[in-house]
Amino acid sequence: MIRLEDIEFEKSIIEEHYHIAVPVQITVFADGRKDLLVYSFCEKLAREFEEKWADPLCEEALAWLADKLAPVMESLDYDSRYMMMHSHREYRLTPADLEHLPEAKREAELLTVLTDADRETDAELELDAFEMDGSNPDDAMTVIRENGKIVCFAAVNDIIENDTTGGLDWIELNVECGEEYRCRGYGAACVTALTRYYLQKGKGVKYLCDEDNLPSIRTAERVGYALYSRVVPMVYYTRENDEEDTED
Repeated sequence: MIRLEDIEFEKSIIEEHYHIAVPVQITVFADGRKDLLVYSFCEKLAREFEEKWADPLCEEALAWLADKLAPVMESLDYDSRYMMMHSHREYRLTPADLEHLPEAKREAELLTVLTDADRETDAELELDAFEMDGSNPDDAMTVIRENGKIVCFAAVNDIIENDTTGGLDWIELNVECGEEYRCRGYGAACVTALTRYYLQKGKGVKYLCDEDNLPSIRTAERVGYALYSRVVPMVYYTRENDEEDTED
């Protein structure tokens, strides 16, 4: 299935020469369905791609598409040399899965307010990225502490308002664990606790991870998440942006 990106959004990217553009995003769902979200000027190419490749995520298919896209994006001043295909997996659970959610081997603490003292416990975990003041009932975090400091947490990465699949609101989770505390079940415990919290509130929960991040994939599967889709966006950067990165 080929879908065209919202034309106003596409215009804002191309006409304003925004530094990042994603002219094609390929999604293959666990049930075998395929979806290509494309900018309007890539529609013909996308149809050719769809007809040519039964497996749109195989290396040969992606290389073919990148080769075909290169002159198109170069003509718009996007540098194809630094195009990125940041492949990731999306896992999902719904409230119907709550009874099958496994019990965590470790206990995680639920927080709805993150204090300054909490933020100072471990800079490695980048807790400053999360602003929690308790005013949003859908904003929560689960943590595990060692010697009084937070060493692992699961938190809300995004609340998706434009995806009502299954008639649900969806919460996207993020998990981080201090390097010396990994492979101890801490991440799975935090994800399990926060997942249970949102499923009990009637929310759908998403878990995204890079295709090559095996520990993160294992965490999702250990908690009981079902693979929903594999996604590959074709990400291009403007030449000006690349030059600035080089100078830095």
